[in-house]
Amino acid sequence: VIFYCFTFCIEKTALLPTFQAMPSVLYAKINGSESMSCECPDHSCQEVFWYRYLERTKTLQFLLYVNSAGREQHGENLIATRFKGSVSSGQRVVYTLRITGLQEEEIGLYSCMFKTKNIMPVGYYIMPGVNPPTVQPPTVKTKTPKKTCNCKPPSSPKGCEQSVLWPGIGALLLLAITLAGTLYYFSRLPKKCRHQFTK
Repeated sequence: VIFYCFTFCIEKTALLPTFQAMPSVLYAKINGSESMSCECPDHSCQEVFWYRYLERTKTLQFLLYVNSAGREQHGENLIATRFKGSVSSGQRVVYTLRITGLQEEEIGLYSCMFKTKNIMPVGYYIMPGVNPPTVQPPTVKTKTPKKTCNCKPPSSPKGCEQSVLWPGIGALLLLAITLAGTLYYFSRLPKKCRHQFTK
């Protein structure tokens, strides 16, 4: 009865092997286990059907039926101990499916469907025995260090120029003062003395 109800719900929602949304990808180990969850937006989801679409055989397979009371019923030709369902309720109702002993031929899409709302979450794409792709680290270009001015004050962008110009300016001022003093000295001498110096 459960299987026929699942088939009716699938036909009602027009489920096709082509899934437009992107499911979460799980890279499981051979004989490993994975847990999946389906969340109902409110407390009206009293029953859930778990199913999978196997990639190699292109077949849709009913896995497990679970209701809000925790009652389970497995699909045909399945090892029941490998598929365990559970339910937890809080603000939202969350149904969980745990699968153990995953094999390579079980690669495919795993998801659930709520009976009352005919809601089918995106689901999970489980890939037993497949290694996740390695992400190349981004190449970091090393920048050549720029020469910095260590002159003080550091806030002045022309500190180095000032350290070179100020001694030169000081020397010019000293020379100008010396020339001015010399000229003033000669201007104060009597004319006879200046005549002797000129000779």
